[in-house]
Amino acid sequence: MKLFATDIDGTFVNDKKTFDQKLFKNILDKMNFNNQFFVAASGRSYKGISQVFKNYMSKYNISLVSQNGASVFVDGQNIFRSAIDPDILEKVFDALPELSRKPDRVIFSGDDHTYAPDYQPKSKFTKMNLFDLDLKVVHHFSEINEPIEKIALFWENTDQKLMAEEIISTTHIQGVRATSSGYGAIDIINRGISKAVGLQKLGAYLGLHHDQMAAFGDGENDLEMLYYVAYPFIMPNAPEFIKKQFAQDQLAAADNNNSGVLKTIEKIIYE
Repeated sequence: MKLFATDIDGTFVNDKKTFDQKLFKNILDKMNFNNQFFVAASGRSYKGISQVFKNYMSKYNISLVSQNGASVFVDGQNIFRSAIDPDILEKVFDALPELSRKPDRVIFSGDDHTYAPDYQPKSKFTKMNLFDLDLKVVHHFSEINEPIEKIALFWENTDQKLMAEEIISTTHIQGVRATSSGYGAIDIINRGISKAVGLQKLGAYLGLHHDQMAAFGDGENDLEMLYYVAYPFIMPNAPEFIKKQFAQDQLAAADNNNSGVLKTIEKIIYE
């Protein structure tokens, strides 16, 4: 195995959004010696992922598959981006306030900033900043001035994916799909984009094939990535409908609260 890709929320970090930094550093040192690659693959934005690994980004070659595969970075440089068509973005931006059930939280996410329409409750902005540090509150769509790879939507106490599909159908937009974000929201991204596509683009750039890759995940938005790599590992804390799609020996060594990803990688690279 030459490349180890991991989801973040519910997989790499524990429920307090932290991880064993000493063990992680030791593993990165060993992976560097072995010429192996560590990849963070998340629904978060580039800056959202970078914040998790800020103590390691300058010293180690940590590649990022962000926005559920819509953007890929190597050494801080973007090598692939699948931005949503601005006409689609504007239609969704204008349609959301008119829905019978407005989302409780909405962000339009780019690599540099995320944008929150000001028609949503102001009390939600603080929670958004937990994942998106460079949050800008906007009134008009024209205030969004960078490529957007993802629209993240959250409804409380309702079928979120059904609501996202309703937006797609009522606005008659094509070329996008709704998928789980991995941490409680629904993401609208370009159709055909997934973490698997992000890994494919990254592999082509690094000269690696999928049979040299391992991946860790716990949620629906990880499935394409787990199917794509030769060595998938599912977290013991994943929902049963996810776990039942994989064999018992494909379970990680422990759950996300007990450094399951790091313990599994440690066992592999020190064999």
